[in-house]
Amino acid sequence: MAAHLPRFPLLLLFVVLAVHVPASSHGYPAPPLTTYDASMCPASSRCGNVSIRYPFYLSTTVRDITGYNYNTPYSYSCGYTDLKISCQYEELKETPVIFLGGDHKYTVLNISYESSTIILADTDVRFGGSCPAVHHDLSFNNLWLQNTSSNENLTFYFGCHSLLGVAVPPDLEKYKIDCNLEDPFVGDGASFVFTPDDHGKAQEHELDQDGRCSKVVSVPVRSEFLMTSNQPMLARGGYAEVLRYGFELEWYRTPTDQCDSCEGSRGKCAYSQKREFMGCLCSNGKVGHPDCPTCYI
Repeated sequence: MAAHLPRFPLLLLFVVLAVHVPASSHGYPAPPLTTYDASMCPASSRCGNVSIRYPFYLSTTVRDITGYNYNTPYSYSCGYTDLKISCQYEELKETPVIFLGGDHKYTVLNISYESSTIILADTDVRFGGSCPAVHHDLSFNNLWLQNTSSNENLTFYFGCHSLLGVAVPPDLEKYKIDCNLEDPFVGDGASFVFTPDDHGKAQEHELDQDGRCSKVVSVPVRSEFLMTSNQPMLARGGYAEVLRYGFELEWYRTPTDQCDSCEGSRGKCAYSQKREFMGCLCSNGKVGHPDCPTCYI
């Protein structure tokens, strides 16, 4: 009778091979962090007149997990993913900027770490001359950020065509932007700006009806500056000054349970550029999961 080799060792060989295939051969999942470069987590940095510190971080401090290419999902930061600040030169000055809603660029005017608030202004508006066009609404991921009660909205209607057979009805004249909007974005026709108290006039004339205006944009501004502005001058270019004072957002101190545990142990949360919690960065260059053991502090 022919001899038969036992199958178990062969099966075991396949299991061992499968277990030891390196994760990097497929690019996912990433190996767990065990140590990190402490230079990515400075106590504080400056860009222009703004102090940058955790949970914010500079774009230049993003690091890669060994064996992974930069800008893969396993690039990670010492701080919350969406609070990445780029230090750029604008008008020959260092200027901190942040990108929200994809590629919409905002200038950072101030960060208050005591109240967990940040004041931003649309960069296009800041450098858009005396009569800037507002190109987009504000959008952001609300995992870390939220609006505050310090804001009110200005609503713009651009490129509106004739209403009720006349170019501009008399009761809309004071809302008509009559400075020189030299921007192809706005289209032909009249453009208007409304505060929250006056927005009923826009609805009364059905400016938000499909096809009536080429673009409708609503953006937050700080209430304190809207109330103290010369409101009759808003449509004559005064809105630009109000926009340049920016708007306020608040960030959540502990966006996830894992990060809460990490920060409770005096660590700093590491996140991938895909908003995944990667570990807890401890003061001795080691990484805890999900927090810093006593021996790491």
